[in-house]
Amino acid sequence: MSRARPRLAARFARAVVLAALLAALLAGARGEGAWAGDAGGAGDAGGAGGAGGAADAADPAGATDAAAERAFQAAVARAAAGDPAAIDRFEALAAARPITRWTDNAYAEAARLAERAGDFPRARRDLAQVVAIGTDGALVARARAALERLAGATGGGRWDAVARQDERLLAEAMSGGDPRAALAALEELVQQSPGYPRATMLRLAIAAGWEREGHGGRAIAQLRAAFAGAPVAERSRAGLELARALIRQHDLGAAAAALAALEAGPGADRAAIAKVRESLAVAERRAYLRGALWIALAAIALVAALTLRRDAGSWRGAARRLARPPAEVLFLVPIGAVMALVARTGNPLVADAVAAIAGVGIAVAWLSGALLEAARARCGAVTAPRALLQAALAAVAVFAASYLAVDRDRMIDLVVETWKHGPAPR
Repeated sequence: MSRARPRLAARFARAVVLAALLAALLAGARGEGAWAGDAGGAGDAGGAGGAGGAADAADPAGATDAAAERAFQAAVARAAAGDPAAIDRFEALAAARPITRWTDNAYAEAARLAERAGDFPRARRDLAQVVAIGTDGALVARARAALERLAGATGGGRWDAVARQDERLLAEAMSGGDPRAALAALEELVQQSPGYPRATMLRLAIAAGWEREGHGGRAIAQLRAAFAGAPVAERSRAGLELARALIRQHDLGAAAAALAALEAGPGADRAAIAKVRESLAVAERRAYLRGALWIALAAIALVAALTLRRDAGSWRGAARRLARPPAEVLFLVPIGAVMALVARTGNPLVADAVAAIAGVGIAVAWLSGALLEAARARCGAVTAPRALLQAALAAVAVFAASYLAVDRDRMIDLVVETWKHGPAPR
């Protein structure tokens, strides 16, 4: 027993020593790993920095391109936000050296913004730089085309002031408000600028604006001037627009004469002329229909007047009957007035048609009511055949007047198009 105790103590001591040694070894290994990690990290960091620096030193063009790209995107963001200083940013990037793959793009964007701002000399200078230093063939070709277009439109700088007014006034006319003041100013501008290269296209835009406002005569005057002064390259378009407008204004003889003159001159587009002739043929058929409807309306009005005079006993009695509006008229008048006023806030052509239809509907209801009251006073009652005939004639009169009101400004084409394809999406 006494010998066993020393053996146990020795074993315990050896275990403690082994545990201490194992702990020391683990601690050393852990410390060595940490040191190695720190050293490795420092080495990696140094290596990465060195590698990056070496990469930058080895490829300075790549770093310059990357910086140029960031500057280009920043300028694009400024332009999208409407910042007028975006042009300066693009030009500063384009002027920086060395030249990068973003240089010509920066000049092209600066030219686009300058033209939009009406600074045509600046736009021409930037486009000339694209042509001079550009490396993208497609971009250079577009720049050459834009440069030629600007040179033609502004006479190489001679018409810069007129072109600026042209762009500003056109933007005002298309802004969605009342365009009449801007259209009148454009008329005066083109009248006072003989030789202006964009005169033909400007007159076409003015004519379209006046026609939308319901001033067909002013539109035709501008189109005639455009056709008379158009260069050969623009003559076909001006003549076709004149013929179409004359058809819409129901001046079919003048439209046929304009097409004949266009066909006899240089640069005639015979396929386009043939299509307009088809429209002219349709307009001629509608002219016959309009004549028939006017005759029908005149006949119905004459029959109604004679019938009212007979039932009232005299023309004075007929006038007294008409002086007292029937109940249905008192109901229709405020409805028609509201519809006409609401329509007046939109397209003038639609407003005119709505007012004409409402007026004719009220007049027919007034006359029909007076006829029924006169017949009732004379005969004591209105027979069913008489009531049915009168209702049928009233419906014919309303249909005829509605068609004539809609067709007066060629709105019938819009109605047919809407019927076939539905309303235009908003």
